[in-house]
Amino acid sequence: MSRDLSPARALSPAQTYARARTPATLVRRAAVWAALLLAVPSFLVLAPAAGVPVARAEAAELKLASVDYQKALESVTEGESARKKLESMFQSKKSAIEKLKSNFDAMQADYQKQSVLLSDSAKREKEDAINLAGMQFQQAYQQSEGEMQQAYQGAMEQLIAKMKTITMSIASERAYTLVIEINEGGVVYASPTIDITDELIKRYNAQNPVK
Repeated sequence: MSRDLSPARALSPAQTYARARTPATLVRRAAVWAALLLAVPSFLVLAPAAGVPVARAEAAELKLASVDYQKALESVTEGESARKKLESMFQSKKSAIEKLKSNFDAMQADYQKQSVLLSDSAKREKEDAINLAGMQFQQAYQQSEGEMQQAYQGAMEQLIAKMKTITMSIASERAYTLVIEINEGGVVYASPTIDITDELIKRYNAQNPVK
């Protein structure tokens, strides 16, 4: 039985962000606003009755921006620091798993060499021991993988929470009506002219310096 013993690989920022469940309603709201903007002219002129002035209603301006949290997670210094810290934390688990795998492989090799000379009862005893060692290895590997993914996801979610706060500050300062996260389903294209990701990264690093 051969299996890759690399420690559980950290989720990519794309996967981590997908699990973070950033509200997809932003995309749907953008579509609704766009539809309304196309359906309603910039002003309405009502046919005046005798002696009644023309009524004019100006449509509210829709000011959009886009942000890429995946790019931000890969770019902020705190994100790289968090990944390195998690990898270091799981080095001890990697060593323990490697020992279990080595023990399992050695037991299998020993059994194959001796099986011809062993009695049926001795074979069953050896096989039971090998199965137990294999189960211990599998369980340790899967547990380590799950813990690594959970810890990584939790760390990235904390970063995204900070990014959302900064994004809202930028939106408030610049009077954006709507900010769309481009990794959410449904966004086919967003003009670079409305992208605030670089500004987000700059402010994030300034507010969260890594020692």
